[in-house]
Amino acid sequence: MLAEFKIINDPLRPSICTNLCSVCYRNNKNESKRIGCCSYEPEFCLFDLVFLYLHYPDIYELTLKKGQIIKGYNGIMIKMKAGLNHCPFASDLGCVLPRDAITPLCRLFICREAAIFGPAIIEEKFDEYFLSREYDLNNFLNSKLIYDKGFNKSRLHNFIAEFSGTVNTMISGINRINPPTETFNRVINIEDFGLLQRRAKVVKKAGQPKLSCEMLIN
Repeated sequence: MLAEFKIINDPLRPSICTNLCSVCYRNNKNESKRIGCCSYEPEFCLFDLVFLYLHYPDIYELTLKKGQIIKGYNGIMIKMKAGLNHCPFASDLGCVLPRDAITPLCRLFICREAAIFGPAIIEEKFDEYFLSREYDLNNFLNSKLIYDKGFNKSRLHNFIAEFSGTVNTMISGINRINPPTETFNRVINIEDFGLLQRRAKVVKKAGQPKLSCEMLIN
């Protein structure tokens, strides 16, 4: 199989995608959809919500309507609790959302089992998010939000609407037209996909030290 990786270097909302998700070994656990890691329900941070409000109002309204307010790894967030035990935006052909409408975790995370077939930079991309402009903007929004016991979706919407103009001004100078992309291809044995996790489980059960990617590749 030809494993394909594509990095879109959007200066505000970068993303990575690979065709390995459609053949993920995890799909055997979910017979209804070939969704890989999308068995998780996405969590939208405040900057995500402002961005959706500005550029994808229909997706914003759906997210706010169907989601649940939580305190997550990225501050106050909306988790898409659709009762499906998988992402409501996942399909057999991949995510139905535009690339820049997807959450940072979904845009930038590639599991190690797939990443070992791509360039080393892939595993660094998610860590780079915490040094990015969008992360700083999300922190700015969290610093302005008054979150208390009575906080609800109506107040969240009012906050998003109030700060959307400010954020729009802050990002207006960022040139996102035709961002540079990088593509990487590698012929792999599909049976090797997921080998890292399967061997790690065997080693863990045997009480031995955990294997590294380098040990498995070599």
